[in-house]
Amino acid sequence: MDEERVVHCGSHGPRRAAFVCQHLVRGSGLGFFAPDEPGDDLQGWCEACEQVRARCGGWDDESEAVARIKLICDLCYQAARERNSR
Repeated sequence: MDEERVVHCGSHGPRRAAFVCQHLVRGSGLGFFAPDEPGDDLQGWCEACEQVRARCGGWDDESEAVARIKLICDLCYQAARERNSR
């Protein structure tokens, strides 16, 4: 694993880093959105954040303030995606 992309998760130990909105961390059934063209990072956000992001024309100060992106591990990301996908 690339050291720059590793997070030390309290539940899963050293894992690949992922980034999600604050709502997905513990939410359920909130919808799940990811970039159309995924890059190296795992990213996700909920439907409410997607609505603000779309209204703002993309990520900006307002949409980022609503999302309050959190760093989690790849296994927590997969669990959040499963819990929140509709």
